[in-house]
Amino acid sequence: MVEHRELFEDVTADLARAGFDTGRGPSGLRIDPGPRGVVIDWPPAGGPTGGPPPAEGVRAAVAVAVAAVLRESGYQVAEAGPDGLVVTGGPARVDPAPEGPAGPEREPAAVPEQWWG
Repeated sequence: MVEHRELFEDVTADLARAGFDTGRGPSGLRIDPGPRGVVIDWPPAGGPTGGPPPAEGVRAAVAVAVAAVLRESGYQVAEAGPDGLVVTGGPARVDPAPEGPAGPEREPAAVPEQWWG
C-alpha cells in the first residue's frame, strides 16, 4: 500500500494557510493519506468530535471550498463519495534558480518610456 505522506503534508499545510481547521479537533474535517492519494472527508457520527457531523449543506459547502482552494493551488482533486474528496497530485515543484555568478543572468524587465507633453 502506498501512502502519500508528502502530498498529505502539503495539502494539510495549504489548507491551514487558507484558514481551514486541519487539526483533529472539533472542526470534524478529516484529512488522511491513503492508497489513492489524500482523502478529505467527514468522520462518521460519534467519531473523534464526539457528535454528529455537520448538516448536509455545511458539509457540501466546505467540500466545495476545500476543492476550490486546492485546485487553485495546483492540486488534482476528484470527488470521493458524498461530500468527500481525493487529492491525487500536487502542484509541480519548481526549484528556484541558483543566485550569484553560477546562476543564469537575468535582464531587468523593460520599463515603458513615458512621454510628458
